Amino acid sequence: MNLKWRLRSFISMILLKIYFPKVIFREINNSTEIEKMHNLVWQIYGLEKKYFDVNQTSPKILQDKYEKNSIKIGAFNGDNLIGALRIILPSSEGFYVEEDFNVDLSSFPYDEIAEISRFVVLREYRKKLISFGLWKKALEISKMKKINYWIFVIPEKIKDYLSKSFGIKCYPIKTKELTEKQIKAREKMINYYKNGNPAPYIIFLKELY
Repeated sequence: MNLKWRLRSFISMILLKIYFPKVIFREINNSTEIEKMHNLVWQIYGLEKKYFDVNQTSPKILQDKYEKNSIKIGAFNGDNLIGALRIILPSSEGFYVEEDFNVDLSSFPYDEIAEISRFVVLREYRKKLISFGLWKKALEISKMKKINYWIFVIPEKIKDYLSKSFGIKCYPIKTKELTEKQIKAREKMINYYKNGNPAPYIIFLKELY
């Protein structure tokens, strides 16, 4: 049992209700809300963080093959989407991380893995519990789906934040030398890999349930 996670989770839930009583965390289901999510990701990844060249692409780049096998979660303040993330479920399409990294996931039960991606929060709501609310909702849904492992690609500073703030252990996934196909795949978000130096990690959700 992760006592630090349980304690911080309990406190954070109380603070969320106090400071953001009108913010709701729920699944994004209809096309209008999906478009809002794509625009939010585009705004933060493209315009703000410059992960990709907005002059040569459009929000349509976010309509990838994983969309149909994913659950999208949003943080809504009224009709305004202020944060979001995506849970990619196991399927024959594989996971996004396998496109950009040479990883071997065979040591884990594939049908119990989900990948967290497109985690975004509007600048004015960062470090204000909204991130926690999104993670908490994702954990709730993952438990219902019998998902026991999360994989994601994050910079080391995010890994350290999760560990120090919530006691969440992120275990590094071993990688091999990139293939030519993976090097090519990274070109769409070249600045993310060049400046953020992210790496793939896995979380054992049974440590949090």
